Amino acid sequence: MHRALTSLLFLLPLLPAVATAQPRRFELTPFAGYRLSGEVDNSARLGFGRGSDVEIDEGSLFGATLDIPLTSGFQLELLASRQSTSFTVDDGLLSPSRNLGDVDLSLFHAGFLYQWGSGQVVPFAVASLGLARLDPDFVELDAENYLSGSFGGGVKLFFSDNVGVRLEGRGTWIDLETDFDNRYDRYDSDSVTWLPEGSAGIIFAW
Repeated sequence: MHRALTSLLFLLPLLPAVATAQPRRFELTPFAGYRLSGEVDNSARLGFGRGSDVEIDEGSLFGATLDIPLTSGFQLELLASRQSTSFTVDDGLLSPSRNLGDVDLSLFHAGFLYQWGSGQVVPFAVASLGLARLDPDFVELDAENYLSGSFGGGVKLFFSDNVGVRLEGRGTWIDLETDFDNRYDRYDSDSVTWLPEGSAGIIFAW
């Protein structure tokens, strides 16, 4: 997974240099969206069967991006987002999922955005790398930071030179090679969790 993201970041500068008339400017985009669930391997420390899987549940998210111009096509992007969600376990098709407890998921990423086109409609692709912070609302569990990355794309629709809308689809991965809880070894995982999401935001450009 790490190699795939690294390769993507190195390939971005090799994209064809298509014509673009977009000015070099800063863009601040507050956004809101919805993130789908992602599966986490469970070590059955809580009495569930070893075939059970813990999930980070789906839910709404909010955040902001700051895009700093590098060239007419490339921007350095800083991203921060937060999702209030929960750990759940699914026991099977005929059984309802069970809530194990609430958790806050925060992302802090830096990456590159490449945009092309001209005028009011500007498609883009983006990739980023950083930290995911999982903060469970459990007395016995500690907040932990994990390596995280994302990639996606979308379109910017400008109503004027300074205001527009950003529509985006993104996939986020979190590397869970360490324990969520280093005291009780609960929720052990050696997998990468994938979390797809969609969002919309208002662009303020200057």
